[in-house]
Amino acid sequence: MAKRSHTAMLAGAIERPHDQVPLDEIDIALLRELERDSRQSQRALARHVNMSAPAVAERIARFERNGIIRKYSIAVDWERLGFDVVVYMPITLESGGDIEPTLEAFRAIPELEELTVVAGRYDLLARFRLSAQGQLRELLLDRVWQIPNILRIETLLSLGELITSDFAVRMLGQRIAEGDAVEAGSTQ
Repeated sequence: MAKRSHTAMLAGAIERPHDQVPLDEIDIALLRELERDSRQSQRALARHVNMSAPAVAERIARFERNGIIRKYSIAVDWERLGFDVVVYMPITLESGGDIEPTLEAFRAIPELEELTVVAGRYDLLARFRLSAQGQLRELLLDRVWQIPNILRIETLLSLGELITSDFAVRMLGQRIAEGDAVEAGSTQ
């Protein structure tokens, strides 16, 4: 029996893309305002986009139904809480193994901030948030290197983030600039 490739092993675990939802310029303006301050009242949002509060409420409900707004959350400043060490680990997996125990082991690590399937030289890219170099040593020696199906790991220590805070605003602005937004009123 032939060994399965890394990509074949991970295929079932990857979140599949969803259908694109058409947005008009008002939708984009509303999303930009929500990204800027999601605690605004619907009345305040309505003033920013020159609509009535009930019309804004309907658009927000449509965003939620269509999965554009997936959840409401906070942005924690982890550095202020003492978790100022960010580590990236490109990971190569062994061919042919059962991937589920590997994924379960990663899910059990509280410091794992993100695990992404990547193309190219590596199979996975993990991002961890830690409080000290000693925690990194413990993470590597006692947990990550014990995970089944791992062939190779590299460790990249982040020196700091450069561009992070306005991603959604920049992307939504790009949609307007590229003309992806449909004419106002042509959506639901």
